[in-house]
Amino acid sequence: MMMKYLWAALAASAACGQEITSPLPPEQMIAPEDRAVLDNQAREIFREWDQVAGPVGRSVVALVAGNTQVALGTVVGKGKVLTKLSDLQKERRPVMLVDFSGRVYDAKVLFALPEHDLLMMDVPGLPAPPIDLDSYVQAREGDVIAAVSPTGHVSDFGVVSVAQRSLRADDQPYLGIVSDPRWDGEGVMIGGVEAGSGAHRSGLQAGDLLMKLNGKPVDGMYSIRAAMVGVRPGETVPVEVRRQNQVIEGKLLTGPRPKVMKFPQKRLDMMNSMGNRMSLKRDEFPLVIQSDMTLFPERAGCPVIDVNGKFVGLALSRAGRTETYILPSWICRELVEGVLPQVQQYQAGRGENIPEAQPVDDTYDARRLEENRRKVEDKMSRQGLVPKVY
Repeated sequence: MMMKYLWAALAASAACGQEITSPLPPEQMIAPEDRAVLDNQAREIFREWDQVAGPVGRSVVALVAGNTQVALGTVVGKGKVLTKLSDLQKERRPVMLVDFSGRVYDAKVLFALPEHDLLMMDVPGLPAPPIDLDSYVQAREGDVIAAVSPTGHVSDFGVVSVAQRSLRADDQPYLGIVSDPRWDGEGVMIGGVEAGSGAHRSGLQAGDLLMKLNGKPVDGMYSIRAAMVGVRPGETVPVEVRRQNQVIEGKLLTGPRPKVMKFPQKRLDMMNSMGNRMSLKRDEFPLVIQSDMTLFPERAGCPVIDVNGKFVGLALSRAGRTETYILPSWICRELVEGVLPQVQQYQAGRGENIPEAQPVDDTYDARRLEENRRKVEDKMSRQGLVPKVY
């Protein structure tokens, strides 16, 4: 039922926090009768999403500082919450954990996972059910996915751009080809080949039509990137090109990505964000799903689901105007079933620590959290305030 309405997602973008600007006033952009149809379809989209997102929302908590949401967290075990590391590290105000019912809890940080920019927190007495890690799905390019808030509603949705890829420069293989942007047919038209690159040594030429890479059909740069997932620099992959109506198959030796001149970071951030707020950490993740959904930084840490309500992954970072990164669900499961038990044994003096999990300083000491929580709750109660959770 939901797929029937997805073509009208543009009309629902305002409800997702996206802003569309135009030199024309809204009444001149869309006829009143068309606007009514689109509004109804937008409401129907979110009603359909809410049916699958509602149960998942009970497994989402908010991290609140003062009266402001800092990040979200996903309940992954009894009293265990995965949330953002960098967003809490920068926060100087007392941070409280709030569940879907609005109740405030004490929380203790068990360990940090810097490579994923995550914290594993222990929240005694938290009644929120863990998200179902056994029913996870692996995302595919083109899948429609959505981020879930503690209210049980969808806060953002979009499409999977790249199923899985590493953001570490040393993990990204280099081919040495440039596509021809004028080509609009099947495959990828090679517009140029860098001298000395793997593509050059493999005999590829400008004018070749790249049809398959690493055994997968390609039709654009995104599909090339997806085809190279899991391939490391120095490895060889099969390649198929069409040259003057002749199909040629061969092997392509990948190389390391060359050092290139970079834009100044501030200018690059300005161009990439185009006015949108971005997360503090937005690169060098070992493995992510990339989506075009608009995810505000304070919503990072929430679960992402598919149209059937299955767990796709955990929202990590808003990295650009059309880039949001998601930690794949199977990695979340490995962290819970593999890393967490080892850390708990180590902290109990019955095992060795593992390098992925690092201790944190006493900024998040449970006793200090409790003192800060009481001060904030008393102040908010006197002022008649409630935490903003969305």
